Amino acid sequence: MSHTELVRLCVDQVKNPAQVMNFSKGKDVDEVIRGKFLEIMGTENPTKKDLRRHSVELFEILEEVLTETYLKGVKENDFFRQFAEIRNLALGDSQEFYIEDDAVVIVSEHAGNHWNIDRQKMEGGTSFTVQTKAFAAAVYGDFFLFLTGRLSFGKLVEKVGKGIEDKINAEVAAAFASAGASLPAEFQASGSYDEGTLQELVSHVEAQAGSAIVVGSKKALSKITAGANLASYTEGMKADLHKNGRVAEYNGMTLVQLPAVHKANTFDFAYDDNQLLVLPNNGVKPIKLVFEGDSLVKETTDNKANIDMSFDYSFITRFGTKVVFDALYGVYKLA
Repeated sequence: MSHTELVRLCVDQVKNPAQVMNFSKGKDVDEVIRGKFLEIMGTENPTKKDLRRHSVELFEILEEVLTETYLKGVKENDFFRQFAEIRNLALGDSQEFYIEDDAVVIVSEHAGNHWNIDRQKMEGGTSFTVQTKAFAAAVYGDFFLFLTGRLSFGKLVEKVGKGIEDKINAEVAAAFASAGASLPAEFQASGSYDEGTLQELVSHVEAQAGSAIVVGSKKALSKITAGANLASYTEGMKADLHKNGRVAEYNGMTLVQLPAVHKANTFDFAYDDNQLLVLPNNGVKPIKLVFEGDSLVKETTDNKANIDMSFDYSFITRFGTKVVFDALYGVYKLA
């Protein structure tokens, strides 16, 4: 099996293990991957010296698998496909975004330990860039458990990919939350849910952008239809409600659900669970997400930290997010 074939098998095992099993003719795919790692190290009874001696080749495989796994996962995410313009650049490549029309632009970007919020009048043709920085997702997994069949390779890789995706979501969520503070009073509302209040926010955004959509968590969106008469629902709306716990359209409003993501090391939701956003629906994707350079797997070499000879590594990647609205949007904080 070539290097490319092994990477493909590893990616498929993480992304679609059931399908891989169907084409493996009864073979245990984890055993096949495990066997290739042992073959690379030249032994069926590896030691930490064997791992260190072959770490470059092993880590190159992990780098390719992890990069394709998490980057493809982000690009295939329904939320990011609808709201994010994604670019993948070589380190140092020029990356510029453009505002084509004159507009009031709200920019929210993480810089150091704080958020820079800027609301300004931009003339058509104005360009801007996205600052990137390194993020590391560390996974402490006993490599020898994997080699002896007690740890799934898919679980090992999946945890890292999810860690990076959660960091991206957390950055975007914080950018949304920070940008809202700079909105004019007419585009902000708070209190118990009232459809008239929401419809007024929608009208304000439509006046600015021509069209609007309502975005929120499943919990927040459920308040829109909480008092609705199910007898008035179409069959399509009933199907949506049964399948997703919400409807996609309601009283002339398009409803879009935010992903459910926790903040790092907490059980707090990254996106405000009691907030509705009324976003412009003018074809412009407000989230600018830039990946820069090659991702790396860095081995932990602190012997004191891993006396048990466990396999410890950090997957390091560079990315940056900026939320840029070319029209004002609405925020409804629910009591």
